[in-house]
Amino acid sequence: MSGLIGLELSRSLRDVRYVVLAIAAPAGFYLLFAGIFSGQGQGAGQLPASVEIMVAMATFGAMWGALSATAPRLARDREGGWLRALQVTPIRSSQVLAARIVTGLVVALPALIVVGGTAVLAHHVRLDVWQWATGLGLLWAGTLPFAVLGIAIGAATTSTTAYALTTALYFALAALGGLWVPPAQFPDALRSVAAWLPSYQLAQLGWHVAAGGGPPLGDVAALIGWTAVFVGLVVLAGRRHGQRHRRHVAVADRPPGDAALRLVAVDKRYGTAQALHSCSLTVGVGQTAALLGPNGAGKSTAIAALLGLVEPDRGIAELFGTAPRVAIATGRVGAMLQDCELMTGVRVGALLRVIGNAYPQPADLDEVIATARIGDLLQRRTDQLSAGEAQRVRFALSASGDPELLVLDEPTVAMDVEARKAFWGAMAARAARGITIVFSTHYLEEADTYAERILVLGTGRLVADGTPQEVKSRAGIRRFVRFSTTAAASGAYRRLPGVTAVRTDGDRTTLVTADADATIWALYPFRTMISDLEVQGGGLEDALENLSAGLGQHGADHG
Repeated sequence: MSGLIGLELSRSLRDVRYVVLAIAAPAGFYLLFAGIFSGQGQGAGQLPASVEIMVAMATFGAMWGALSATAPRLARDREGGWLRALQVTPIRSSQVLAARIVTGLVVALPALIVVGGTAVLAHHVRLDVWQWATGLGLLWAGTLPFAVLGIAIGAATTSTTAYALTTALYFALAALGGLWVPPAQFPDALRSVAAWLPSYQLAQLGWHVAAGGGPPLGDVAALIGWTAVFVGLVVLAGRRHGQRHRRHVAVADRPPGDAALRLVAVDKRYGTAQALHSCSLTVGVGQTAALLGPNGAGKSTAIAALLGLVEPDRGIAELFGTAPRVAIATGRVGAMLQDCELMTGVRVGALLRVIGNAYPQPADLDEVIATARIGDLLQRRTDQLSAGEAQRVRFALSASGDPELLVLDEPTVAMDVEARKAFWGAMAARAARGITIVFSTHYLEEADTYAERILVLGTGRLVADGTPQEVKSRAGIRRFVRFSTTAAASGAYRRLPGVTAVRTDGDRTTLVTADADATIWALYPFRTMISDLEVQGGGLEDALENLSAGLGQHGADHG
């Protein structure tokens, strides 16, 4: 978890808004207000105004530190898909949540120290050591409800709304909580409101300690109560946006030991749209399989079900004979998801180390960097990457744990030709080591070239399964073997394997075949009579068009 905290801290402390609102503004306001007001304040124990304002401004800055480090960043990560990407790593959601809360507490601390230091230097504020230590500790620990509130806001709103809402709450809690104007000067109605606010209750802890007393237990209990309320909001927001963990149900027809993944009669519906309908498929250990189909066929939903990201309405999804989350938690799976952005505002090298170290047996980092060709990107922040560079980083993250299974959803999107060639070279090397690779792609020539099995989905179910050549044959795809010949031998050509028709045009002969490889090998005895041999037609694109014809796809695209 320390790595996650480091990532969160690095992007929080680099944020100019944090530096201004959590550190510079509270210190500046302290100097302003302490210069205007003098003598005794109106807070607990009739503190000097300089001390009363110091506590108020320290609370003011700590609130923003806790809120800004949680709400907008969580909302942005959720919107961009980074939280979804973390679900297919061994990092648990509880670790992610704890890291964000700890970060919120840590970034609140500089405000307390800077405001306190400003008070000492500018107005010679003097407190006993125990008062400094106790007051600082209580104010710091008391920012917990604000960090949890930030989590709740980030889990329930968009990033734009989260930032606007936290800013509004920041100033509202400060104004109504007596951080700018002492509550003693409020009308009775506002004074009653202030007493219920966590901002006032937090400042009360500091005021009482600075006055030489102990922390008021009522305010401590109130802050604990606010924390409990905000935790409840986090739970509600998580249920709204998150996926429930489904039980893994053992079934009688468990796959053989060499099955890396399988779906069994899986149904998944989004509203009225049926994304998967009784979908069953199995991929063996060590195989390289391409999952193909037109938009809306159910490819992405099938991948999400296999990775435990969505719960099937019916049926079973398994990886290595167990629940997807179990296989992922033990580090056996690496995944590269479509439309999932990287964690923003962190350096590529730091992100790669944190994700790799989450696996029980991480891959050699230098090898992963070389394979993904990202050596020149390690010091770059993720929000400074091009689309192709970000895609290569996503691949590096998926391979950083040296998984037994790689699930890749549209892995070469946005890559240039050279990057795609290098990527598939890396995949071939992994396949040679026995790693199972399952990928979806719209570049059908990649599937035809690199996949040993093709799985075709249509209207949410498996409609074809086999080698590329077998799928083409099943789809009724014919290829054309053309050559020039010096002798008429059409009768002999008709008897060649796979040949279904022979056409002649002068000295050019065309063989229509269902198995071009077998036909070409059978032409060997005729090698002295033929020249200018070429093979045309019969690609996977034609096969998919034939297989998709008549399926009648309608509705939203959940593929």
